[in-house]
Amino acid sequence: MATSRIIKAIALVMCLGSLGGCASNWVVTGGPDSPTDGISIELLMEGQAQQMVRIQLSGNGLLKYAGGRDVANNVYSWEGRVDRADGQAIAAAVQAGKWFVEPPTGDGSESQTWWIKAWNAKGGHASFTVYGHADSVEKVYGILNKITSSRFKSYMESLPKPSIDRQLQRDSAIEKASEADDDGSGTPGQ
Repeated sequence: MATSRIIKAIALVMCLGSLGGCASNWVVTGGPDSPTDGISIELLMEGQAQQMVRIQLSGNGLLKYAGGRDVANNVYSWEGRVDRADGQAIAAAVQAGKWFVEPPTGDGSESQTWWIKAWNAKGGHASFTVYGHADSVEKVYGILNKITSSRFKSYMESLPKPSIDRQLQRDSAIEKASEADDDGSGTPGQ
């Protein structure tokens, strides 16, 4: 019985250790050409009406997005990239918000809660919670949200394109069916 508890405790410690290790595998500085100046960020937001969003941004510009139930399942449903201009704007907002010196705590409103983890190129780490609105967090999220909204564009582009010929054939078929119903024969053109 005691041996079983020890084995379970060791297994739990190993699992937690592996989760911590896995979480940091995506944290990279991105080298000298990093679009974010080496900043990696994980944002987890819980808003009103059970809205949940998780975004990971690595220092090399890789962006991952999860929303809704994907957040709870720890599944990222979309991946993209941050360009240099957006990466620099994110880095500037993080610096202005003093995330690595004196992280923001928010205005205390109940609109949303943010759990944020951030790493910089110098090896600094910040982990903090923001209740409600904080300018630098809103700025970073706004930029990331703009980029992740392109997932809808790629989805729309993957749908079949409308065809004028197909639409004309459909209209013609509807017209013929309507004529058949009007003359009572049930057969088109009679």
